[in-house]
Amino acid sequence: TGSGKSVALEAVLAGLCQRKSPAELRLLLVDPKSTELVDFENDPHLLGDIGWQADDAIEKLDDGLAEMDLRYELFRGRRQRSLPAYNASLPDAAERLPWWLIVLDEYADLTSDPDDRKQIEQRLKRLAQKGRAAGIHLIVATQKPTAEVISTVVRSNLPAQLALRVKTAIDSRVILDESGAEALAGMGDAFLKTAKGLYRVQCA
Repeated sequence: TGSGKSVALEAVLAGLCQRKSPAELRLLLVDPKSTELVDFENDPHLLGDIGWQADDAIEKLDDGLAEMDLRYELFRGRRQRSLPAYNASLPDAAERLPWWLIVLDEYADLTSDPDDRKQIEQRLKRLAQKGRAAGIHLIVATQKPTAEVISTVVRSNLPAQLALRVKTAIDSRVILDESGAEALAGMGDAFLKTAKGLYRVQCA
């Protein structure tokens, strides 16, 4: 509480929606609290309704997997390897495909049932491994960054991590593979870890 996770997530989504039109970006959102992402309920970027439970998360991930497979077929037809290259190869801009962003908020709540957890993790792993080139991206957010909630399978397949203030150094290591996030100041103070290294950032 007070770390700024919800505000950071909303700022990421609002910033993307401000910079990208609905023709360029579609959002698939799952919010078990049913209060955090309500501001996006009528946003033209939203694809379908906001999901509230594990079944909705599984459905959104299945939609992402089906779209990914369809896009790779289209890419092969034009001998392209990624969404930007495919879109650039189309003579008609109206035929270009949008980026998809699937957001699973309160991941601990969505995966509290072992069977739901298994199904969600299987789909997450495949999407995280293959979806990026197809323009399908993921954000997984949780207030409980423990090893029980964020498994090694999920952690190793997400290419970037944003850690706001956590309770313990153990929680920090689950997110970043190193301690430090337990000493952050809160209110959006964060570490961002990418393939390029670790950065101290200030979220909204």
